Parts: sequence; C-alpha cells; structure tokens
Amino acid sequence: MSEPPELEELTGVKPRRSPVVGAFFAIFSGAVLALIAVTSGFGSGFAWEAEPTPTPSPTATATPTFTATPTATYTATPTATATQTPEPTATALAAIPQPAASPAERWILVDLSDQTTTAMIGDEAYYTALASTGKDGWETPTGEFRINYRVENETMTSASIGAEEYYVLENVLYTQYFTTEGHALHYNYWRPDSVFGNERTSHGCVGLRLADAEFFWNFASWGTRVVIVD
Repeated sequence: MSEPPELEELTGVKPRRSPVVGAFFAIFSGAVLALIAVTSGFGSGFAWEAEPTPTPSPTATATPTFTATPTATYTATPTATATQTPEPTATALAAIPQPAASPAERWILVDLSDQTTTAMIGDEAYYTALASTGKDGWETPTGEFRINYRVENETMTSASIGAEEYYVLENVLYTQYFTTEGHALHYNYWRPDSVFGNERTSHGCVGLRLADAEFFWNFASWGTRVVIVD
C-alpha cells in the first residue's frame, strides 16, 4: 500500500503556521529541552545528597574518683603483767585483831620455857619439835605474830641483823619470817643436836633440825599465826 500523499502534494500549496501556534511550539520545545537537560544530569552521575545530620559530640562523663576508706588500725591492748602483791609486814598484821583458834585453824606455838615448837590444829597439839631460840641479849620476842615471808633456801649473814660475831651461812633451808626484824623459824645446821630443847643459842630465831624445819614449812603458809610464850 502506498503512503497517502502530503497535503502539499494534493493541493500544491504549502501550509502556513499561525504565529500563535508557533509561539506555543517554541515555548513547549524549550520546556522539553530543559526537562531533558535536567534528566540527563541524573544519568551522568549527578545525585542529590541529603545534608548530613550532625552527630552530637559525646559529652565527657566525669569519672568518679575513688577515695580509699580508711582501714581501722588495730591497736593491741597491752596485756596486763601479773605483779606479785607484796606480802604484808608483821607490823601491818599486828594491827589486825587476831582471832582465837578455831577448830580447824593451823597455827604454831613456840614455848620458850621448854624450848619446843608445836604444830597446833585448833586446840590440839599435832606435832612437837625441839628448838633453840634466842640467847641473852638476842631474845626471841613473845606475843602473837603472822608468817609474812618465806624463803626455801637462802644465805644468812651477821651484817643483815648487826650481830656481834661475823658469819655467812649458806643454804639455810625452810625459813619462815614472822617479824620484820628478821625473826624466823628455820633449819639450823651449824648447831649440834644437843642444843635443841636445851640451850638458847640463836640471834632471836627459832632454830630447828632439818626434818622438823621441813615439817613446819609444809604445815604452815603465808599468814599462819605464830604464838610465842615464855
């Protein structure tokens, strides 16, 4: 089939465009070209990018400073040291009223007239030993006393009591003092057996033989009453 003939060919006259129509086509063509130019920009790698949202800067958080809690310091309490209480002197004891012998009381009776020393329990004589007491000028005192100091083994000297003759006596056993002037019951090894119960030979002490001195050491104790009669 052949194409229909152009209008110009049929009429032999070229059609004329209206000026209005021409202006319209000019505007329309410009808009199309502008649209093509814009869209071609997208195809050439151009891209719209959204403005980046600013990232907030991190706010520095204060790090707490660790303060060391003071550790309690342990202060050792000093341990109390046991201190031996000094035994009261015979003078202090003499100021205390002395009770009468009770049925169970252990006490010592020294009889100067017959030179004997007796262990008493209540009113009963339990054990009697021969003794040698103070000589003239160094008499053993009479009265009621209490044992205030005990030494199991000691050295006695003349200087300690101001005796006229010089002596140093070692290993004097079972000494039990009943005055502060040095009067005591003790073992007297430097005198012969014949003097005990018969002669007064001491400087005021009650001298005993070994077995008797040991007996009274075990029988008595600190505070035991000593009664000396003439």
